[in-house]
Amino acid sequence: MNPYDIDYSQFKISKKITDERDLLKLRLLSQLRMIMDKMENSEILDITGLDKSDLSRLRIGSFERFSIDRLIKIFDQLGFKVEFSFTKKRKNS
Repeated sequence: MNPYDIDYSQFKISKKITDERDLLKLRLLSQLRMIMDKMENSEILDITGLDKSDLSRLRIGSFERFSIDRLIKIFDQLGFKVEFSFTKKRKNS
């Protein structure tokens, strides 16, 4: 059996994320991961009080269990500030 001989037709097609809340969570998560990459797990756990399982979810990019508020709180606990800018949606013609 050759591990490099993969039948790609068996894979499911990935869904495109279009929900604006999920896109915001992903942007927050990507910034949070860049911060956490420079820190030890034990340090993050001590500062934030997260469970090991939640830290693992953050590290692998599983954002479904995290609200936007909770992600912002983690930034705050790590000593970072989150800023947003808002623009009005365009009307579809």
